Amino acid sequence: MLLNHKISFAFYIRSILPQALLIFLFTNAIVLLKLFSSWVLVVPIAVAAILGTCIALLLAFHTNQAYDRWWEARIAWGALVNDSRSLIRQLQVFVANGPDRDELLHAFVERQCAFCFVLGDSLRGQDVTARLQAFLSVADSQRVAQATNIPNALLLVQGLSLRGLYDCQRITDYQLVQLNMTLNNLTDSMGRCERIKKTVFSRTYTFNMQVFIYLFATILPFCLDPVHYLLDVPLVTLLSSAFILIEKSAIQLQDPFENKPTDTPMTTIAQTIEIDLKSMTSYAPLPDKPVAQSYYSL
Repeated sequence: MLLNHKISFAFYIRSILPQALLIFLFTNAIVLLKLFSSWVLVVPIAVAAILGTCIALLLAFHTNQAYDRWWEARIAWGALVNDSRSLIRQLQVFVANGPDRDELLHAFVERQCAFCFVLGDSLRGQDVTARLQAFLSVADSQRVAQATNIPNALLLVQGLSLRGLYDCQRITDYQLVQLNMTLNNLTDSMGRCERIKKTVFSRTYTFNMQVFIYLFATILPFCLDPVHYLLDVPLVTLLSSAFILIEKSAIQLQDPFENKPTDTPMTTIAQTIEIDLKSMTSYAPLPDKPVAQSYYSL
């Protein structure tokens, strides 16, 4: 997720530099040709104005749709935060006192932290072995790693552990239902993230949008007066680059799980969950609070 106070200007330049350079060179060639030749086609400025207006409307729609996907992902991770806290709080309230109470709670905390970190890494297509080894025992991490859906396997272990508490009469049947509802909420949030990840945004729409932008960049130099050379070239380059930048920003937002600066900050959220859960169950020492080292947070 990009941070308001540290956004690097180079981040924007790098994303559009090849296209902007291509448009700059093409515009230079057309303007110079218009200066030294009378055989260059002259296009009415109204054509470029109409096309630019259409592109602006389409970009607004594209950006809104892309932001909706990003915001839905952020809402899902906000729900993961709330449900993770609720799960541990319910266990603290429901589980009766006993010599192994703290050990039981800590086991649930470790598995829940592992679930949050592993879910984020899985959505980004990253290896989760280190995450499992950091929070689970060797035997448990090897067993969970064999599952086709590792985050779901971790929730299954949580559910089976709850059933073990019920069988030992550490929680009542009503309490088991409440805890199971919290696990269902976690499953729903996980499913929402997986749906966003696996649902491909229309590539045809993106392709058509790019065609319109480059068509605009091609037509605009033919609409301007070549006498104002120092103004025409940067003007065409800036206008076209602005459209390209907005379109690329929409493409980045529509895929919030790609390990990019515009991602949903899943790792940061998981670190926050870890700190909250461990502080609730008297861990010492607590992990350090996540601090962004750049202009974005992952």
